[in-house]
Amino acid sequence: MVDAIVYTSRSGHTYVYAKALAEELNLPFYTRKEAKKYLPTGASIIYMSWVKENIIVKYNSMLKYHIDSVCAVGILPATEERLGIVRYTNQLYAKLFYLPGGIQKKRLSLFQRITLKSIENDLSFKLLDSGLKKEDALALDAILHNLNYTDLKTLEPIINLYNKKDEYIS
Repeated sequence: MVDAIVYTSRSGHTYVYAKALAEELNLPFYTRKEAKKYLPTGASIIYMSWVKENIIVKYNSMLKYHIDSVCAVGILPATEERLGIVRYTNQLYAKLFYLPGGIQKKRLSLFQRITLKSIENDLSFKLLDSGLKKEDALALDAILHNLNYTDLKTLEPIINLYNKKDEYIS
């Protein structure tokens, strides 16, 4: 049984997902900093965070908890290849879900905006060279126009997984 949802959010997209998931699963949800105050070491959590260069932000700081699932929020498409890269980069053994997010450049640090510009350039060169896949075009559009692809329907597999777990516990 999961004790809580813990999240890290920079632009607010992960917060929206964490709040909605907490309501659906009837669980408390905390920011990473709040979790340090309210959750004991070893508590079972769903960790939700954004992805930066295939790294799940602040994931390593959550390792004192039992991470049952990770929900990574990003703008790049959730392909099997990307999920594999994120899983490998973060050395994840927990269940991994990838949720569509968005961009709010004004909330990013200078370094993060520079990194984002690099991703924008890579996608732009792909567009010029060979055309973009639909998913990559959506990511480029989000970067260029501060778009939000948050979709609460993408939480359904997570909600279904944890609602089924509750049935077995009863």
